[in-house]
Amino acid sequence: MNQQNLVFCFAFRLLIRNFAFKLQQMNPTKTLIIRIGHDALTFLSSDIEGQPIYKTYEMKGGMSVAANLREAFKTLPMLGGTWEKAIVMADVPVMLVPEEEFDAADADLLFSHAFSGHERDVKIHHQMESLRAVALYAVERDVQTAVSDHCKDADYLPVALPIWEHVGKQTEGTRQRLYGYFHDGKADVFSFSKQRFRFCNTFSAVHAHDALFYLLSTFTQLGMKGDRDEVMVMGSTPHLKWVADNLRAYVSRVSICDAETMQISSPVSRDIPLDICAYLQHAQS
Repeated sequence: MNQQNLVFCFAFRLLIRNFAFKLQQMNPTKTLIIRIGHDALTFLSSDIEGQPIYKTYEMKGGMSVAANLREAFKTLPMLGGTWEKAIVMADVPVMLVPEEEFDAADADLLFSHAFSGHERDVKIHHQMESLRAVALYAVERDVQTAVSDHCKDADYLPVALPIWEHVGKQTEGTRQRLYGYFHDGKADVFSFSKQRFRFCNTFSAVHAHDALFYLLSTFTQLGMKGDRDEVMVMGSTPHLKWVADNLRAYVSRVSICDAETMQISSPVSRDIPLDICAYLQHAQS
């Protein structure tokens, strides 16, 4: 293992150890982070000494997410026993509502107008006080059942939510910024104004040219200027550098963000999704 990898490993272990200690201070429970992606499940926890335990489970095609979760709990040694608490971060469709216009009694009806095919799913909302918005999303009932079979309590979040909350705190300045967060074959494209969402949408990013088109069309739609404003791309996709390089033909200020440039306190191994890193940062603050 080279020196850089050693630094990454040490820093991540320190991050998890601090996270575990913080959880013990708030509530001494056995906590598991589950990330439900497009084709993989990610599990993250720590042992009693704060050492990180991290596993990725490749989901089997032809099986539902809930069935894959049950299979993972059967086969991964780190998931044995009963967990007191789970934080479930899921790649699910999300609707954003201004906090002053949100009424929980209308959540089901509101969501059904924006997304079809989720009538049986459980609608959940999460208030983002720093952005004065409410995230409304749906989680499959079978997924909740699969989690509750092994975890006494669980909170559910969209995977992009920790990124929104973290980046939303850094939006002050004279230049406008457009962000593209790549994950699970998608790109969450968003922008803020005065610490509120100005734009937020999710696009397919399986093909690099599509991702470039969506970023540039949104940049133009918002009236941003190529010689003044910025585009920041981040996350996990083999196209990230290609997209950034080709954006520079139209936008003078383009950057690829990682944990360090996003001011997440510790560098993290490349294997850990950036949204989990952002969540851990928020949990420690």
